[in-house]
Formats: sequence, C-alpha cells, structure tokens
Amino acid sequence: MRIPFCPIPVKTAKKLLGSTFYGIVEPILKLFPNLDMELEQADFDLSDRDYISITVFSGLFMFLLTYFSFFLITSRVIEMQKSLSMSFFLGMVFFLVTFFYIKSYPKLIIKKRMLDLERNMPYALRHMYVQVTSGVPVFDAIVSVSDGNYGAVSTEFRRAIKAINTGISVEKALDNIALRNPSQYFRRSIWQVANGIKTGSDIGGILRNIIDYISSEQKIAIRRYGSQLNPMTLVYMMIAVIIPSLGITFLMVLSSFSNIPISETMFWGILIFLAFFQFMFLGIIKSKRPNII
Repeated sequence: MRIPFCPIPVKTAKKLLGSTFYGIVEPILKLFPNLDMELEQADFDLSDRDYISITVFSGLFMFLLTYFSFFLITSRVIEMQKSLSMSFFLGMVFFLVTFFYIKSYPKLIIKKRMLDLERNMPYALRHMYVQVTSGVPVFDAIVSVSDGNYGAVSTEFRRAIKAINTGISVEKALDNIALRNPSQYFRRSIWQVANGIKTGSDIGGILRNIIDYISSEQKIAIRRYGSQLNPMTLVYMMIAVIIPSLGITFLMVLSSFSNIPISETMFWGILIFLAFFQFMFLGIIKSKRPNII
C-alpha cells in the first residue's frame, strides 16, 4: 500500500507516529466521520486515526520542505521579512493541498475499484451462470470465477473463498464481501445470490435475472451518455471552432479599418486558451462516461 506524498513507507510511518499524533488528530478526525468506511471500501489496512496521522505528518513534511527551500532561494534576493512571509504562505498552501489530496485519496481508489467491478460484473456473472446451469455447485462456480481474469470481481471472490475455507458459510461470506464493497451493482447482485442460497432458490434463474437487469441498466447508461454528448458537442464546436475562427477573422478585418494592432502575443493567448479548454473538455467527457465503457 502506498500513500502519495508520504515521505516514508506507510508501515514505518504507522510505527513511527503511533499514538504520538492521536491527540493532535482527534479534533480533525471528527470532521471526517465517514473516513473509516472509505478506508475499508478502498481496502486500506489502516484505521482512520492512523490515516489522518499520516496525512497530517505528510502535510507538515511538505510544509517544512517548501518553507525552507523557498526561503533559501529567496533570502538572498529579497528582504528577510518578506522572504519569511512568502515562504510561510507558500508552505501553508502546500500543506493544505497535500492534506486534502491525501484525505480524498481513498475516494479515488474507491472510484477505480467501482469502475473495475462494474466493467467485469456482467462477464463474471455469465461465467458463474454457465457453471451453475451446467450442474456445478455454487461453491465451485465461485472458485472458478475467482480463478478467472475478472479484475476486482475475482479479487472479491477470492476473499470470499478464503473466508469459506476458514469455516464461514457461503452465504455469510458473500454477505461480508457485499457489505464492504462500494459498488451498488455488486452489492445487489451478491445479496440476491446469497439470499437465493439461504432460501434454496434456483441460483441459475437468479443469475439470469441479475444479468438481464445489469444489461438493461448498461443500455440505459449508454443512451443517457449519448444524449449528454449532443449538447456538449455543440458547446465544443461553438467555443473551440466557430468563435476562434470568426473572432480572428473579425480582428483582422477590424485592424485593417482601425489602428488596433494585432500582436503575436494575442494569437499565442488564443492558442493557450483553446488548448486549456480542450483539456478540460476531455476531462468532463471522461468524468461523465459510464463505468461500463
């Protein structure tokens, strides 16, 4: 496990900080009541106190690094008082950026896990459906999926197999992996299978219904995504194509009738703006893309 901006390995930081930071981070911890659940869903083997301690420690490290580096660079150029003030301000900025980035890091991991899970769920369930309808026991079907190449789904099923091998029932092991999972589709699917095992229902029929439901949800998500792309494409054409081309033509015509100069800097500014806009537009398109694509 790796935490960004942490200057030392996580295990070493956990041992080094220990209970030293607990008193400091206790008031901060109350501001993030859901952190413990986020860490569990992100599969981080850390308590919320340990994680916040490492977060504060990493933020202080970046503060000191930025403060002294900037002070050494500027102390010979500007006045000592100004150098100290600017170094402190810049250090605080880096502290806050580091703190909030590390704090939100579990959410980024959860989003990646959800993306992986929801992409592989239909294929894993079809694999399991074929196994069950062929007469294979449910446990062996779960083992087969865990050995398959289904990303995070196979990882979750391996965790269930490990729990079953310790003496836990199949339905209880499935309930456990569903409870700690961030994906809504995964939780619903696993709970239905677990309830089917408890009640003795036809698992093949349950899997067939789950697969049909997920497939219909995927089609709806794709249609919704397609409908969102149409107005976004229009906005892109207006801002990135039509307005710049007509604007430059208008400026050239206007400059020929007046004394308004058109400098090279203006064209570079337009180019930088267009590059920035296209970068942001691609980010928006990617963020709205369904997890199944």
